[in-house]
Amino acid sequence: MELLVIVLNKTELLTELLDGFIEKGISGATVIDSSGIGHLVADHIPFFSQFIDFGSEDKNHSKTIFMVVSCVEERNLAVKNVEEVLGDITEPDSAFLFSVPVNFVKGISSDKCGVCK
Repeated sequence: MELLVIVLNKTELLTELLDGFIEKGISGATVIDSSGIGHLVADHIPFFSQFIDFGSEDKNHSKTIFMVVSCVEERNLAVKNVEEVLGDITEPDSAFLFSVPVNFVKGISSDKCGVCK
């Protein structure tokens, strides 16, 4: 099992991203509002605010998605969905993601995946 964390800067694509997970049989995501340190600093130190792009009111907010996936195949399918919806995530202000091993889980089934056999 792994914890997949996706920080989505293109928040307008959240619904499409979540719909893609559901269509691919991936469920169990938690979404929270988040902000990067650059925007938090800019809010408190006016000098730094001149370096922030004010093109959108949502530029200083992102969505962070947490997903416990059961296997490498499910993680890869989730990553593929992110890339299908967002395109090249190496572009600035799109998204980034990472996974870490999960050693202990209580409260969810460890065999919840329909992708893993």
